[in-house]
Amino acid sequence: MKWLPVKQNIAFFLSSEFFTDALRTTISILLPAWILFSLGKPDVAVAVGVGTLLTSLTDSSGTYHDKRAVSLVSILLFFFVALITSYTWQYPWLMGSVLFVFCFTLSMLTTLGNRFAMVGTTAIALSIFINGLKPQNGFEFSAYILTGGVCYYLVTLVHAWLWPFRSLRQAVAECLKTTAMYMSARTAFYNPHVLLEKAYQQIIPFHTLVNEKHEAVRDLLLRDKLAMRPDNPNGQRLLKIATLVIDLYERITTVHFDYRYFRNEFETSGAPEVISRFIDIMAQQLEQAGNAVYQGKQIKSDVHANELQYLRRRLQYILEKESDRNRRLLQQLESNINDIESRIQALSLTVVNEEAVYIADDEVLNYPEFISNSPRMVQQFKSHLHWRSPLFRFSLRLAIACLFGYVLTQTLPLGYYSYWIMLTVVVVMKPAFSITTQRNRQRLIGTLAGVAAGFLIITLVKNGTALLVLSLVFLLGFFTYARSRYLIGVLFITPMVIICLHIYSGGKFIFIIERIYDTLIGCGIAFAASYLFPVWERYNVTNYVYNVLEANYAYLEAYYKKISGEQISFNHYKLLRKNVYMRLADFSAAFKRLLSEPNKKSIPIDDLESFQALNHQLYGNVASLSLQSFQNKEINSDNAQAALAAEALNKLKSCLNTLKQLPSNDDLAYSFENNSHNKNYLSNEEHEQLQSVISAISQLQELTKDIAECTQGSL
Repeated sequence: MKWLPVKQNIAFFLSSEFFTDALRTTISILLPAWILFSLGKPDVAVAVGVGTLLTSLTDSSGTYHDKRAVSLVSILLFFFVALITSYTWQYPWLMGSVLFVFCFTLSMLTTLGNRFAMVGTTAIALSIFINGLKPQNGFEFSAYILTGGVCYYLVTLVHAWLWPFRSLRQAVAECLKTTAMYMSARTAFYNPHVLLEKAYQQIIPFHTLVNEKHEAVRDLLLRDKLAMRPDNPNGQRLLKIATLVIDLYERITTVHFDYRYFRNEFETSGAPEVISRFIDIMAQQLEQAGNAVYQGKQIKSDVHANELQYLRRRLQYILEKESDRNRRLLQQLESNINDIESRIQALSLTVVNEEAVYIADDEVLNYPEFISNSPRMVQQFKSHLHWRSPLFRFSLRLAIACLFGYVLTQTLPLGYYSYWIMLTVVVVMKPAFSITTQRNRQRLIGTLAGVAAGFLIITLVKNGTALLVLSLVFLLGFFTYARSRYLIGVLFITPMVIICLHIYSGGKFIFIIERIYDTLIGCGIAFAASYLFPVWERYNVTNYVYNVLEANYAYLEAYYKKISGEQISFNHYKLLRKNVYMRLADFSAAFKRLLSEPNKKSIPIDDLESFQALNHQLYGNVASLSLQSFQNKEINSDNAQAALAAEALNKLKSCLNTLKQLPSNDDLAYSFENNSHNKNYLSNEEHEQLQSVISAISQLQELTKDIAECTQGSL
């Protein structure tokens, strides 16, 4: 039993898109190179291999249309860059100018999204590679680069045409698995040995990760016309699974109450251990469903059936011995567990059977509204051509850093492979200071560890065939992790380069030293350049705080309108829910970047951490109340719910006004009568949740004032 999760994870890895794409890419690079070497054309083999290798780095998850668009752009762009560089490398002053222009213009492709950002970065790397290889026949070399790119994408497009849903299946499977991780993390709330503040700190990063997976699924699924066709059973099943898992995540987040009270009251009863084990089992079931989605295998019968029955009996025993208030709390938890478990079962049925009945919404959703639309490419590019744009500053920063590296290689005797310095600068530097610092650290650790591994291998292994086999394994490892885990990717590519150069140079070792100091110099340049007209997150933190509060305000306002008798569509409700997810994730990501920046002592870190936790609580309570309002068809428009919701809205509005530096009571849209007897119209659960919402918002009011004062930020 202990080995089952390990075996499942290994099976998932071997069948995952990352590994299978890496295997296809490795074969696509090596097979043509081996044939050309066999025909006695090593120069052609190197040129075609470089073209294939760099083109493969632009291939990322996406629809068939995405891959076709990226392939066309990258193939033509690479040919143009190769042609220009091949005819200018002999003139250092001209090459420096070309490199500066390429670095700036191609890095500006980041404005068009991650796919084209990778195309731009790889095109810059191609120019640097050509400057190092110094081809004598520019047009011929460029034609070979073009040939390598065309060959790679022919294989890729045929593969995508034959298996159109591979990327989508991977995205849905990862969405299920990260949701399972989020569920497991929530067991910390029931563990009395974990501080509640620590529990929130642990769980919030998982929210950011889950939101990323949700967006990836929406991006791939809702833009794929083949998958969205009603007559396509595979696409419709993936749509059902995606809908279920996103709704399931909402149900999980709505399980929120006073955990401190729960810990104190049930510490000796055993209830926390029972609830935690329930959550662990459901998380395992969800992870198993994720593995089944991608591998296309049947989900094994529930191995936890007997244990679940035992846990239910134990929970009933605890219920019988508790007070009325505690009994209601446990019954609420039991109801939530049963609801989540039924949804996981429905999801599992949908995974293995496309005809399975699943929990349907009351209304048909307008799916195109859930796609994050962007302006047209030309407009999007132009919109960043100004000094205030972080991407404009990044592009200029990268161009200056690369030009400095190029001048360094031209003036100092740094060795034959000195172009590694510029390559290091290009792959390490990113728009955000924190990400550049992280990549710098990963590059240094990966390179030093990889050099040690490579040196050990070439010292101990003397058989040429064995060395070639090991280099292929390392190349496969690099392509497997290049997109997902940069540190591991560097750890694989470094010994591969060392082994290949060792064979090519006839057993020399000097290039190992060169690899180390080139990496150190490149990382040093990248780190120093990150202080060149940067965009610090501490100056934008007020905007992120405002966006989170604004999203929560719109979400709570929809609930208020619903219970007041207005018609709110389920489609609109889910759009507001998506917006809250995204704003919370954006804030968490920005806060994480902020923690890596220098001079952060002036920022109220503790207040921002509390702000995160309170918004997580607020969202959970509002989501729970909203779901109850949609389930309740008979709405009484004159009750205490509307009064308390209006009070909460006005407090949130006060927070927004504070950030705008307006009077706290300016533009309060809702009036209410806060009569104490009104709570008699509410159930205990509803009243406690609304009071929890108001309490959280009251705390947010104080935090917002402190944040606005410390950041000196207004909108």
